[in-house]
Amino acid sequence: MNVQYIAEIGNNHNGDISLAKEMIDAAIASEADYVKFQIYNLDKLIDKKSLYYNEFVNESLSFDNFRELKDYTEFKGGRFLATPFDEDSMNLLNDIGIDIVKIASGDMNNKQLIQQAISQGKELIISVGGATVDEIDVMVRFLKDHNAKFSILHCIINYPARFEELNLGFIDTLKRRYSCPVGFSDHSIGIEASLAALALGATIIEKHFTTNRALPGGDNEMSILPDEFRRLTREGDNIGIALGNGKRSISEDEQRIKRMIRRKFVAKRDISEGSIISDDDLLPLRVVETEKGFDSGRYYDLIGRKTITYVKKYDLITEKVLNIENFT
Repeated sequence: MNVQYIAEIGNNHNGDISLAKEMIDAAIASEADYVKFQIYNLDKLIDKKSLYYNEFVNESLSFDNFRELKDYTEFKGGRFLATPFDEDSMNLLNDIGIDIVKIASGDMNNKQLIQQAISQGKELIISVGGATVDEIDVMVRFLKDHNAKFSILHCIINYPARFEELNLGFIDTLKRRYSCPVGFSDHSIGIEASLAALALGATIIEKHFTTNRALPGGDNEMSILPDEFRRLTREGDNIGIALGNGKRSISEDEQRIKRMIRRKFVAKRDISEGSIISDDDLLPLRVVETEKGFDSGRYYDLIGRKTITYVKKYDLITEKVLNIENFT
């Protein structure tokens, strides 16, 4: 299973491009597949009367800053990803050659923004936090009508999200209902929920990322640190390997151990020539000669058969012991 891990720096940089670069370095070192930011023209995002307006002002970076961060990310060997919140931000991403964009939960029904992304040939990763199934149906129908390439991220829009509200089983519902790649945008504390999501088949994990949870602003307090993100990618990859392909296959090691632990019938007692095999004669035992004899699943095939030779106690019962002519 190929999993993509997104380190969501978001606005955790607090409007400081040097801190943003420090977080990029840490995310790449933690083996994030993408480092992600939030890009917006403030005048096209939020009302100036909002209680959060000044917070967004303080956490803003300029479009030129993001051009620089995109180049810096690629220079360091990473991949740049962003959530654009308006047409100007979307155009910026188009101008700098970004072909995948993240659509936030708040914009999952923003047809203008989504249509713009589709018209620019973007692949979409869309969070559906707070959305009803009917709303997701409408979104998916719109995407499919426009031949969009998309993935859906299950998400709970609480900061942080509590374990009892995560409802990770909805990941399977999304997979079955929409037949598209499904992931998890994890707002919970720690990495347990992300690992559980991977075990449920999520192929994208987005996790808020910081270098210091004591930093003010953004989502620093609820974000995971570099060592936690590295553990997420390492353990998550192991889960992906362990999930396999769903088809039953038996490895060479399993075959070897299977031969060791499967039982063959030996004589429970001395058996005279011409005896009729009964339960008192059969002992299922792990034996050394695993290529010969009858395994314990052949019990009813042996009962009532006649021996054509003497069998010593603990000797393996083989075809040579029985009346082969009538044995099927």
